[in-house]
Amino acid sequence: MVYCESQLRLLFMQYNMDYFGSILPMPIFKIRHSVNILGYFSYRPDEMFGTTETIEISDFYDYKPNQLRDILVHEMVHYYLYYIGEDSRLKHGKAFKKMAKQLNKTFGLHITPTIDLTKYKPRPDAPYLKRLYFRLFFA
Repeated sequence: MVYCESQLRLLFMQYNMDYFGSILPMPIFKIRHSVNILGYFSYRPDEMFGTTETIEISDFYDYKPNQLRDILVHEMVHYYLYYIGEDSRLKHGKAFKKMAKQLNKTFGLHITPTIDLTKYKPRPDAPYLKRLYFRLFFA
């Protein structure tokens, strides 16, 4: 299924409530066209508004709902740890692994520091050269 920014915002609101106690402000959402990066959280200082937080999700894959949930929540863990001042470097260190383990155990999620791309299928309408690249390097 192809997702747009407005759908990602709705999922974010739901997951923010379910897993983070609605603590996270709404970030900017962007769709990226990446084969090897499924999700990405970033922030940048902004003189007028403080900081700008962004979550990007790749549209290359035909995600199952639980796959997209796990990718988005993975990025939300980075956001949460940054937001509470626990990890401004956005690494997969102790704090990330501890929180992922807690979410996995409590809610049956599958949040991991890395993602096995062989478990994902490209969208049938993804660009041919990107699908070829995927088959050569990840399938």
